[in-house]
Amino acid sequence: MYSCLVGRGFGFVFAVEDQRDWQGVRGCSRSPFSCFFCHLLSVLGVERVLDVTYGVGSFYVKCPSLGIVGSDIRKWDWVVKPGDFILGGMATVVSAVRGGFDAVVIDPPYNTKPSSRIGARRVFLYYGRVGFGELLSVINTVRRRALGRYIILKYMPASLDEEATLLRLAEYRVTWRFVRYSIPAHSGNMIIRNYTEVYIIPTGD
Repeated sequence: MYSCLVGRGFGFVFAVEDQRDWQGVRGCSRSPFSCFFCHLLSVLGVERVLDVTYGVGSFYVKCPSLGIVGSDIRKWDWVVKPGDFILGGMATVVSAVRGGFDAVVIDPPYNTKPSSRIGARRVFLYYGRVGFGELLSVINTVRRRALGRYIILKYMPASLDEEATLLRLAEYRVTWRFVRYSIPAHSGNMIIRNYTEVYIIPTGD
C-alpha cells in the first residue's frame, strides 16, 4: 500500500494506491483520498500549501494543521476552510502570488463530469475543461517563479502524449484507484474511469 512512500529520493517512478486499502485504515473510511494525500504531504515534508483549484478543500480533511492558501474561480461551500483565500483562475493566481510554499497543488477539471443523481455526493462542477496547454503554462509559471519545492498535480491524462509529457516532468507518479458508483449513460459523461493520477513535479528549487 503506502509503505513505498518513505522519503525523498524514493527510487521509483510509479506506484499504485487503492481507495479500498485506505478505507481500511482507522479513521479513513469516509475520506480515503484525504488520508493518502495528507500522508503524501507528510512524506514530502510539506507544511505550507498553495492550492490553485481549491474547491471545497476536501483534500485537507485529514491534515488540519497544514497552512493552506486556497484559490479558485469561485468560493464554494468549504469542507475545510483555508487559512487564506484568493478569488481567481489558476493562471492569474500563479502569476501574481508570492512564493514561500512547500507545494503548489493543482487539480484541474477532467473531461468527465459526475452525475448529480449519485446519492449524497457533493457535486460542484467546473464548466468546461482546462486545456492541456493552459495546464502546462501554469506548471511552467510555478517552476519559473519558484513558488514551491513541489507541484502536486492530480490529473487524468486524455492521451498518451499528455501522459508522456507529465512523466518527463515528474519525479514520480501515483495511480489512485477508486470505486465509482454506477453512472447513467445519459449523464453526459465523455469518459468514465476508475482511476486518476497524482504527479509529483519538483520545481528545482
